[in-house]
Amino acid sequence: MKREFMLEALRLSREAAQNGEVPVGAVVTIGDKIIGRGRNTREKDKNALCHAEIQAIDQACKRLGGWRLWECDIYVTLEPCPMCAGAIINARFGNVYFGAYDTKNGACGSVTNLFTKNFSYTPSFQGGIMQEECSLVLKEFFESLRKRKETKKNTSLKETANMEKIASFTVDHTKLLRGMYISRIDGDVVTYDIRTRKPNVEEVMKNGAIHTLEHLFATFVRNSKFKDNIIYFGPMGCRTGFYFLTTGMTHGEALALTQDALGFIESFEGDVPGVSAVECGNYRDHDLEGAKKEAAAQKEILKSWTTADMIY
Repeated sequence: MKREFMLEALRLSREAAQNGEVPVGAVVTIGDKIIGRGRNTREKDKNALCHAEIQAIDQACKRLGGWRLWECDIYVTLEPCPMCAGAIINARFGNVYFGAYDTKNGACGSVTNLFTKNFSYTPSFQGGIMQEECSLVLKEFFESLRKRKETKKNTSLKETANMEKIASFTVDHTKLLRGMYISRIDGDVVTYDIRTRKPNVEEVMKNGAIHTLEHLFATFVRNSKFKDNIIYFGPMGCRTGFYFLTTGMTHGEALALTQDALGFIESFEGDVPGVSAVECGNYRDHDLEGAKKEAAAQKEILKSWTTADMIY
């Protein structure tokens, strides 16, 4: 065994670490010459086969023009895993020298020992070669990795804390009442909040009723004379109301259209449009009677509503 060969494997392991890879390096030798070098490149190549030993064996086979490496030795900074130990056995290596022991994946004595199994051929092996140096490279790498993850986590938390609140979070929900309000105006797009509940006080709407009301409301407004002015209608995540987005409409027109849609839903009979496995992502969760009750209650709230009432 020559120290210079393990030093070269160590150099390759440090090269791997610099590239963000788990630092493992390997060299294949014949006599006094290195004929194969390899380092871990799994992350870069996105390939589970790209271990240092496999790369070094591949180079050596190409250099010698054959797969039998019985005159060769291999030096690795970390105890080979089962895959690499199997490759070493199949390549007919004469001797295997490795540095640090791998208590989680090592297949040369730590977890199992493939080199002592009853295969047709097994190499001689020796572990713990320059163990301190090889272990230090791994230790430094994983400590650095943990620090980077912690720094990234802390940075992310700071960025989240420093994020500007979105407009709806700046509204005092303890003061909101049922009704229809102008939530925000973005150029030609107006977002209306149709509040069906007093937030955090009244029981929220049931999912089935919300779903059916959404289908009927959207169908009605997209079949109205304002169909080209409708951008979106859908429920709030808190289940206390709906968002209604329009463009090119006055607030009075949007209010009147909402009142008409609620009246349509209140008196609706028959099959709810879009309720099938082909047309809907959750077609089983509908409640027409619940939707009609919600519409009737909200229609009553808005019956005397004016644009002056639409300001939060």
